Parts: sequence; C-alpha cells; structure tokens
Amino acid sequence: MPITENKVVSLSRSRAARAAALGFTVLALGFLLLRRELFDYGSKGFQLSWYLFSLLLAALVGPLALLRFSLSERGQRRLSIGIFVGSALPLFMMMECFDINSIFEVYWTAFLFNLLLIWLIGWVLYSLCGSFCASLRISALLFYLLGLINSATRIFRGTPVSALDLYNIRTAAAVSGRYSYPFEFYFFTATLLFLLVWVLAGKARWKARSRRARWIARGACAVSVALFWTVFSNTAFLNQIGIKDYLWNQNIAFEDNGLLLSAVYSTKYLQVEQPEDYSADAAQQIIDGTPQADPVTPAQQKPNLIVIMNESLYDLRTAGDFETDLEYMPFISSLSGQPNTITGQLRVSTFGGGTCNTEFEFLTGNTLGFFPTGSVVYQQYINSETPSLATTLAAQGYSVDAVHPFYNYCWNRNKVYPLLGFDHFYDLSDFVGARMIGSYARNCVSDESDFEKLIELYENKDPDTPMFLFNVTMQNHGGYGSLINAPDELVHMNKGDYTSDYADNYLSLVRATDTAFSELIDYFSEVEEPTIILMFGDHAPNLPDGVYEALMGKSLEDLTLEETQLRFSTPFVLWANYEIEGGGTESALTSANYLSALLLRTAGLETTPYLDFLWNLSQQVEAINLNGYRGADGTEYSYEDDSPYDELIEEYRTLQYNYLFDSEERIDALFTPAAQTAD
Repeated sequence: MPITENKVVSLSRSRAARAAALGFTVLALGFLLLRRELFDYGSKGFQLSWYLFSLLLAALVGPLALLRFSLSERGQRRLSIGIFVGSALPLFMMMECFDINSIFEVYWTAFLFNLLLIWLIGWVLYSLCGSFCASLRISALLFYLLGLINSATRIFRGTPVSALDLYNIRTAAAVSGRYSYPFEFYFFTATLLFLLVWVLAGKARWKARSRRARWIARGACAVSVALFWTVFSNTAFLNQIGIKDYLWNQNIAFEDNGLLLSAVYSTKYLQVEQPEDYSADAAQQIIDGTPQADPVTPAQQKPNLIVIMNESLYDLRTAGDFETDLEYMPFISSLSGQPNTITGQLRVSTFGGGTCNTEFEFLTGNTLGFFPTGSVVYQQYINSETPSLATTLAAQGYSVDAVHPFYNYCWNRNKVYPLLGFDHFYDLSDFVGARMIGSYARNCVSDESDFEKLIELYENKDPDTPMFLFNVTMQNHGGYGSLINAPDELVHMNKGDYTSDYADNYLSLVRATDTAFSELIDYFSEVEEPTIILMFGDHAPNLPDGVYEALMGKSLEDLTLEETQLRFSTPFVLWANYEIEGGGTESALTSANYLSALLLRTAGLETTPYLDFLWNLSQQVEAINLNGYRGADGTEYSYEDDSPYDELIEEYRTLQYNYLFDSEERIDALFTPAAQTAD
C-alpha cells in the first residue's frame, strides 16, 4: 500500500535518492562481508563487537536517509532538539572509534563531561549560525577530523594529540611523507558514525524565528560555557570526581577520559605557571646556597667538541631481551669500559618524536618536567636571545655551529638556533649528493654521509680555534614499515615466536649507525688536536605497540612509572681521543638536562653557576624528565608524589623559571661563565 501525503513519516519518492540509498547500503554491507579480515586486529584477535556494530550502521544509514517527516512546527522543534541532544552519543563514539576505545571503558564522570562538551560546542555553533542542521554537521566534521588527527598522531608519534600540537603543524607536514596511515576497521566504523550523524542532522530543520528567542539562547549558551569553564578549571575538583591527567602516561589519560575531554584538558597547560613564592632574589639565594661543585682540572688545550644527537637511537633490549642474527650495536658496546670513554643510559622527555625537546634539554640544562604536557619549547617559548651551551662555549673562544640534514624550518630551528647563539646552521641544502638510507630515502641522509660532513667541517676549520659542532641526524627517523634504501647489512630479531618487520628495519638502521660511528671514531683517533665526541639518542623509536608489549611482556596500558621510564631511556657514549677524567666508567643513569654539565667538566672547561647547581643536583636526583624523576634512593617519583627531594625539585623549578620566563629580572650571571660576566 503506497504511503500517502498525510503520513507523519514517509519515504522519499525520489528515484535517485532511493537508488543512492540502496547502492550505499549494498556497497557498505558488501565491503564488510568481503573485508572481514580488517577486524582481525593483531594480537587482540577478531573484534566481533565492532564488526556487528559496523554491520548495523551500514544497514541503518541508507534507509534513514530516505525518511521524511511531516510535522507541525512544534513537532519539528522537538524533533530537531531531540536529534541535537541525541547526536552527542554517536559523535562521542565516533571519536573514540579512532582509538579503538569503547565509550563504556571511559570513566563515568569523564563520559558525562564528554557529552557535555559535545553539547556545548554544538550549542556555540548553533548560536553562531542559528541552524541545528548546520551546527551538527560542522560539529561532526570537526570531531571526525579530531579523531583522525589523534589516531594519526598516536601512530606516528606514539602519544596523543594536544592543544600544543597547533604549534607543530608545519613540522608534522614535513615529516608525514615518511609515514603511511593504515586503513583499519576503526576508520570505516568512524566514517559510518559520521554519516549517521550527517543524515540525522538533515532531519533537524527547525529554526527559531524570533530574534528575541535567538538572543536568549545565545546568552544562555555564554553563561553555560562560563559555568562549565569555572568547574573545569578546578583541577582539585576534577581529581575528586575521578578525572585525572596522568602526566607520565598520556595514553592512559586519553583512554580513561576520552579524546575530547583530554584534548580540552590539555589547554590547561598552555601557560607555564610561576613557582610559588618565586622571585629573582630567591633564585640568587639558591645559587648562593649551593655547595661548590667538585673541582676539575682545566684543559691545557681546549678540545674540539662534536655532539651528535642521533635520531631514534635506542637499545631495544632496554625494553626486554630478544635474539638477533647480527649484533646491531657491536662497536658502541665495545666502547664500554675503555679508559677514554664514558657510557650509560640517558633519561629523555619524549618518545617516538619531539626531537627538539631533547636537544633543548641538552643545550640549556632545563627539563621538560616543568613545562605543560605536550610542550614544544622551540616553537612556544624561545623567542629572544637565550643562554645555552653554544653561548657558554662561544664565550671561551669556540666556533659554534649546528648541523642537521633536513629542512631548516622544522621545529623552528632556523629561528631558534641563532637565538641560542649558534653562528651557522648547516641544513639539508648542504648535503648535495649524500647517500640516503631509511624509510624515506628522498630526504633521509645516512649517518655515514652526515658524519662525513662533520669531518669536512673539522678539516676546514680555523686551526687556532676550537670547534663545537652540534649535529642532529636524520637516518633513523620512522616509520619503519619498509626501507626504500636499505643498509648494507640487515638485522632480524625474534622474541620466542614473535617477529616484526618494523623491528628488523629499525635494528638494521641502528647497525648502519654503529658502523658509521666506528668510522668516525677511527678518523678522530688519528687526529692530533684533542677532540671529544658525544653521541646520544633523542628518543626511542615509535615502533608498533605490539613490539614493545612482546618485549616487556605486558600491555602498555599496564606499565608502571618505572616500566614506562624504560621507553624514555636512550644510550649515550662520550669518547675522547685522549684519556679523560672518569673514563672507563659506565654511568648507571643520567638525563639530558645534566649531559652538557658532564661534557664541560670532562673537557676541563668553564661551566656556569646554573650548570654547577645541576651537577650537584644530579648527585641526589639521578635523572629527571617529563614523567618524573629518580632519586639517589633508587625510587621513581612522579611530580604528584611526595618525596625527600621535593625542596630540591622546587629550587630547580625556580631557577629554570628565572632562566626562561623572567625576562625583566633574569640573572644572566647565573647562566653565563664567570669569565664572560667579568668582561
């Protein structure tokens, strides 16, 4: 029996619409039936619930698009408001789909906050455009993009997206070509949810005709947003109701709190808070009260200093033992215990990406632990001349140059390096004809060619001027799915029955680094000028979670702070072509912020009062990073914990604040060598 005009609900009579709806349903269901293997998600097995849910969505979207409602204005208003309110749930589900995170796994108070945020954002959009349909569709598009970007960020970097990632867009675009975004089931499921909301929005056609009513709605919206932000700004209250920001493991925070709430939560960290009872006088008093650091023997001849921050250099056995057919770090391992070498583990503040944060810690002695989660210091906070290791060495007669075989604008280096005191920056344009190795061969300069450039710069330097080169390599950058230009020797690993092409490719690159480093050391072993070479990893590689879970024997979601820190510990090696004080020892653990003090003291060079403070601090707080710190008592502490080192940590925080943020009362004498201050 045909549907008549007086029916409240009818189907579209358009043949084109019916054909499109039928075609979409057949294609979507056919795709799900033919590509069922997409839902077989690695070690987690077949995702039956996601599969059945996707089948339901595929069968629902097409017919729903054909529905037509013939309602009174009052009925249309109720329907539109109902759709507006009800769409929050599928929008929430859509965002969580990209992380394969069920909304029912989100903590219940966070669940409600996510829904409230979706309603508020939709209400703001409705206040601006006056249309339920438009506000819902804009919301759906924005939330879909947020979910997609967060999924890509976690795949590429290993950590979730944050408000601070807005600063990184240009760098992300530059390196994204080396990654491929996998087409997994969650992308398809999220897209079906997006289409569901899009179709539902098309039924919400009611608009307020009264101007007075529209302004009342806008006023109520503004008041609601203000009230929400007042509550949301009360961190103590949020913690009481179970909404916590796990600073040492943001992946857990996103799983417990949901994507939208966590992303909005990250806006709380856009500003660096001034330490309690801070003053410049307090900073000076801390330095005045710091004991004299152990004296070092001044260098008879200032050595050349070559520092190599090697991209993604990490000993994968730090995460867990495994077997390989070839050793991947034979030369670096052989340096341990040599009288002219210091080796050890370096605690860093980034995993899988964010290279510039490690170099910031090394060059300044500051820690990411006192910055908002997700900070990229180069792009946010370095906007004027800032003391650094480069200025400390320049004051002692060194030439100071930076080398990085990639685009000079990445991480804002072309602007930041001059502000840190570097004289010249050699970038990708200076590596014409270099050998390329890695997963993105077009611009992935090999460590072999990179180190050859260091030798070239040494050979062309002024023989009467000691040289400081700060080199950031590129060869080992992810992703590791395939090697466009493979190294000469390939490494294969296994952990019982577990193997990984990603791990094999990564370890093969590390072996190429080891070989190139051996050749660099061989060259400088024959050089007459005293030379120190320091190499360390900027962060661990962003390999698939399954690799780390296989090595660590547990889900990454269940890692303790101590276990998490294993993924933030890279190797370092300090080698000299002469015997050095402390040579032959293997440091148990240090961190990137302490490393420049170790370098200067080993070289017999002048330090600064701030670096002397850090040297003394390192004797009690062995290592510190974004996640927390390890005390001399061997205990790992997060910043939320009470510890016997709280006073020392707050002193460090005060000095760092004076260094970076007190532009009017920064005590420059604390961060420059005494000889320069005397001049």
